[in-house]
Amino acid sequence: MNINFLNYKLIFFDFDGVVVDTEWQHFSAFNNVLKNYGIKITKKEYMEEYLAYDDKGCFIKVFKNKLNKNLSKEEVQNLIKQKTEILMNEIKKKIKVYHDTIKFINFISEKFKDIKLCIVSGALKTEIVFILKKLKLDKKFFLIISAEDVKNGKPSPEPFLLAKQKAENLLNKRFNKNEILVIEDSINGIKSALDAGFDVLAVAHTYPLRKLQLLKPNFVVKSLDIIINS
Repeated sequence: MNINFLNYKLIFFDFDGVVVDTEWQHFSAFNNVLKNYGIKITKKEYMEEYLAYDDKGCFIKVFKNKLNKNLSKEEVQNLIKQKTEILMNEIKKKIKVYHDTIKFINFISEKFKDIKLCIVSGALKTEIVFILKKLKLDKKFFLIISAEDVKNGKPSPEPFLLAKQKAENLLNKRFNKNEILVIEDSINGIKSALDAGFDVLAVAHTYPLRKLQLLKPNFVVKSLDIIINS
């Protein structure tokens, strides 16, 4: 696959499912919290209904779906705190990375030094920063947009539009939407980026290739190795 990276000034990376394979640690942490309320979600439910939501969105949707309960702001914050503690304990023990993405990050950093890299994720900033430092990738990204930064997470386009705005402010320059490439693995993430008006490179880390192709992103690959080696 031939992508002309000279066309791009910014690349926005999703985090969970693109850089690191922590989705099932998130799933386990959610269920550990939810069991205290008599709730359990299956892997199928998580994949189809909750995967791309940030913690806030996930808890709100689960409680509405399972208990028909509307959570207060305080209840949501308490649930997120519980889940974060469980997740941080898990990722301190083990972090599984997508090696194709790590190679791709290094490839872009070395071959296209003018392209700036940014994380745009529904994860919490403490989780993202901890993992990036652990992987010695923190210097590769000049900007992180996380769950705390937005009112509406993916599939809303807000996270990616905010990333563009923040990048423009930090770099003191304006970018056309076609100068931005988004790398996503999830259905809601791809919808979010497309609705923001950006080019999307979908990678089939989490969902089958054919399912991602139905969303009509600009590029779809099984692995980012395909791009590095093309």
